[in-house]
Amino acid sequence: MADIAGVVVSPVLQVAKWLAVPIWRQFKYLFNYTTNFKNLEEEVKKLEYTRDKVQRKVTAAERNVEEINQNVKDWQKEVEKTITKAEQMIQEKANDPRCFKGLCPNFVIHYRKSKTAFKLKHDDIDRLLQKEKELSPISKPSNPPDRRFISNEDYLTFESRNSLVKNVWDALNDENVYMIGVYGMGGLGKTTLVEELGRKAKEDKLFEDIVLVEVSESPDVKKIQTTIAKKLDLKFQNENESEMADKMYSRMKDNNILLILDNIWEPLELDKTLGIPRRADRGRNKLLFTTRNLDVLERMGSTNNFGMGILNKEEAWTLFTKMAGNIIQTRELYSLQNDVCKECGGLPLVISAIAKALRNKSDSSDWKYALQELKGLSEVKYTRFLEKEYTKIALSYKYLSDELKKTFLICSLMENNTSILDLFKHVVCLNILGGVNLTMEGARDRLDKLVHDLKDVCLLLDGVESGQFAMHDVIRDVAITFAHEEHHVFTTRNGIERDWKDRDKLKKCTMISLPSENTIISQLWPNDLDCPNLEYFNMTYMWNFSFKIPEGFFTVMPKLRVLNLVRLQQTSLPSSIHHLKNLQTLCLDKSNIEGVPIIGKLNKLKVLSLRNSYIKEFPTEMGQLTQLRLLDLSNCRNLKVIAPNVISKLSNLEELYLKECPIQWKIEVLEELKLLSNLASVELDIEDDKVLPEDFFSREFIRYKYKISVGNWSYQYPRIGEQKCLRILKLIFNPIIYLEELCRIKNVELLCLAEYLDDHKHSKFNLQSNEITLLFNKKVIFPDLKVLVLMNIISRKIWDCQLPSSSFENLKELTLRRCTKIKFVFPYTITKNLQQLQYLEIKDCIDLEEIVAIEEITEAAASVVFPEVTFLELENLPELATFYPGIHTLEWPKLKRLEMKSCDKFKIFNSEPNSLCLDHKV
Repeated sequence: MADIAGVVVSPVLQVAKWLAVPIWRQFKYLFNYTTNFKNLEEEVKKLEYTRDKVQRKVTAAERNVEEINQNVKDWQKEVEKTITKAEQMIQEKANDPRCFKGLCPNFVIHYRKSKTAFKLKHDDIDRLLQKEKELSPISKPSNPPDRRFISNEDYLTFESRNSLVKNVWDALNDENVYMIGVYGMGGLGKTTLVEELGRKAKEDKLFEDIVLVEVSESPDVKKIQTTIAKKLDLKFQNENESEMADKMYSRMKDNNILLILDNIWEPLELDKTLGIPRRADRGRNKLLFTTRNLDVLERMGSTNNFGMGILNKEEAWTLFTKMAGNIIQTRELYSLQNDVCKECGGLPLVISAIAKALRNKSDSSDWKYALQELKGLSEVKYTRFLEKEYTKIALSYKYLSDELKKTFLICSLMENNTSILDLFKHVVCLNILGGVNLTMEGARDRLDKLVHDLKDVCLLLDGVESGQFAMHDVIRDVAITFAHEEHHVFTTRNGIERDWKDRDKLKKCTMISLPSENTIISQLWPNDLDCPNLEYFNMTYMWNFSFKIPEGFFTVMPKLRVLNLVRLQQTSLPSSIHHLKNLQTLCLDKSNIEGVPIIGKLNKLKVLSLRNSYIKEFPTEMGQLTQLRLLDLSNCRNLKVIAPNVISKLSNLEELYLKECPIQWKIEVLEELKLLSNLASVELDIEDDKVLPEDFFSREFIRYKYKISVGNWSYQYPRIGEQKCLRILKLIFNPIIYLEELCRIKNVELLCLAEYLDDHKHSKFNLQSNEITLLFNKKVIFPDLKVLVLMNIISRKIWDCQLPSSSFENLKELTLRRCTKIKFVFPYTITKNLQQLQYLEIKDCIDLEEIVAIEEITEAAASVVFPEVTFLELENLPELATFYPGIHTLEWPKLKRLEMKSCDKFKIFNSEPNSLCLDHKV
């Protein structure tokens, strides 16, 4: 009987188990009511954060005129819908009805809502959060309309040019015409004309695409090709110029494209070099050129060429009145305005520049001055193009904005090839740079823009080195004259000695700038030097200056804001310097100053530069400079001590320069750097890595620019160099320990890493020689890196074979020295990331067997391409057998120099490389 009962009960229990699962599944919704809603609320917050993060990326892409991908738009819509639904549920939960007069919850409603909340979280929100990880990229580049083909309100039609416009337009409509040229001297308006014709052609849908490219005097073929390709939605990957030309040819072949090549100076090889069809394959394409020389057009085979001349008298006046605006209606000025217009010589560029400069000048003296200048210069200067242009600029600079004018005048007081950094120190505290509450970085950007603008109008020139400027002597003399007349600036170049001895005029003086050999100051002191309005005092090269600055010297200039004394021979400053209550910039570069505690009393100081000076200590008193924003102690060869609790008090410091200083750093002093929340630029050397604080690189406390060296680095960079990189790290310590910390500073551009080896026998960090540790794994990503130097690295493998595509994509220079354990430099997959590599140097890597390796999971590639490498140097690589194993093709389209030494086993190339034309081989 028991057996029969067992037979019956067993299936019943099994059925009960089956029923229990779905019953419990339903019951748990009721049981986990509160938990499910709490989880929902937390997930909604996550989704809202993720939504906002994506929206910021979308906004940035839209501001960059990029097209948002459709899957991103769909995701955003679904997220908004889901969040709205969840928020409604959470709100309704608070208002749930209850049974038995509120004494008991409504279990039916609780069950239903709990189930909905659970499914909304798991089925919708979790899915959307996961999907967000797959959205990249957010956007794709778009091709915005060319603004040059947008209607130009300043464009005027002139009767004398109607026939020219008609002839070019007819040629554009003539199927038998392929090339059209417009020629004439500079400043006539050729570019404006073809832009207007391009706009009209676009409006009339005469062509499928219209592209305008400026060629310029020194044409960059690749840049021209890239510009054209971008407008035609043609994608270039890593092709060389020849391959780009082939691709361009295929894109334009048998098409209907108007290509405007503006400002051609020399004939171009259209089909061979640029890839522009010009024979049977040209289809309905047309080329429109502008140039100053008819011969250029004829040598290119263009026969439909049309000349452009100057404007006639009536047309010139029409343009002049439009550019000058309402001032033309001033009857008293009419005769002067007419004369000024005539002197512009019918050149639209000159007419526009002069008229716009005078458009708000109602005083006849301005017009008389312009007329006088034009009459005095036009007879000589207008006969040759460059001199004519110079004449226009020399006249119009007087009408620069106040900000540009003041910057220009300060530039005229400085010698040629002055760095923009030094100029910045001179102007930043003179209330010249526009903008309220500018950061130092913002002010520097502003100054860069002003210098760029002044160079654009030829009032400044490029210096010998990058980041410098110069000025023509004639321009400098004229500028200093204006500075003296308009701003009471006193120098020795004005040629007005009597003004120095006129006490009334000297009292109006706002700036003084003197070379060392001048003795005017010593002649005036002490009885005749009184400058109550002086704001800027600059003396250079004072090593020959016999006049010692006396104790009471600074009492006669109470408003001084900027003091620059280069190569001051005194070892201490006069006590009267503390009277300079308004001083904001103090530069004592290359001076013999040793004691600086008195500077601590200048509590309004914002810029302090003691570069190349003889100071031995940065004392406690300097902590009083709480307004300091820039501190430059570079190359102070005797500076060994920075007092503790000083740097941390400089809470407003934004730029700190301590390169080439033998400072005996202490951990607690370096820790103070991390407290400077405004620090945007820093340069320092830390010779002893043991004083480096823990987590020193744990956050991006440096945003704009940094040059940090840890350890005793002597390696130089002859190729790309430090001057082209804003963010540099040079580190001698254990890179394997610190790299994941360093990678948080992802904007590094030049990175040098070396392990400290004791007598080259073992690692200071006790790493075993057989330890295979990746130097660069998936977490270590440097997308901005341009230069990488690795020395004494004992890791046997440098790169992970599956790095993100953005990692090292901008690397241009790679140097490996004494990396004795590596068997290969990079796996094949990484070569795809190194398409910008230009310089490759490998020395003293004694175990190296191949440059590029085949990973175990990868088949040998048919070809290996290094499209930009121009320099390859291999030295003392005794085990190196091949560049890349297997049957393949190596492509070095730009390799110009190959140097090899002590690589006895190395077969240069398994197969003959394509596109190899060496200028130098060792």
